[in-house]
Amino acid sequence: MVSSSRSTAVVSRHRPPPPAPQGNAGLALLAGVAAALVGGVLYAFLLSALADTDGQQPEITQFAYAGVALGALVGFVVAKLGGRNQGLWIVGAVFALIAVFLGEMYGYALVASDFLSNVAERMGGDSSQAPSANDLFFDHFGDLYDGWKEDADAVTYIFMALSPIAAYGAAHKLSNR
Repeated sequence: MVSSSRSTAVVSRHRPPPPAPQGNAGLALLAGVAAALVGGVLYAFLLSALADTDGQQPEITQFAYAGVALGALVGFVVAKLGGRNQGLWIVGAVFALIAVFLGEMYGYALVASDFLSNVAERMGGDSSQAPSANDLFFDHFGDLYDGWKEDADAVTYIFMALSPIAAYGAAHKLSNR
């Protein structure tokens, strides 16, 4: 009788743990979109804050780690809520790429608005007549994109490529813990 109770005690201590929950795909996607939007806006404001708009031409300083941080944020959120679903990781990487692109565009709109306001002040005009960043982004997106394309170089595209890589990498790293 004693040996029987010992064997069941040993067996019950070595049971495998229950499988981890897979997460909620819908919630992960919604949170990924929210993280991408918030991160994209923060990226735009950082780009604007690092720009010099007081000269004859605006000087925009690229900050590589901002795109990587944005990608890692989106990947973290998607993996935390979506679990080990690799399809969600890929969608999160796409969200990160879109967020960096829209952050670049809105950042350029902020810089252009500030630059045009400064030019109006230097010429003795009313700086309130300069278009706002929202006007430039929503009403003149094509012109804004053309200007961004003209200014973009290989480093810009490399920075943009790092964001989805960081998103996928963060999701992979978090899910394998």
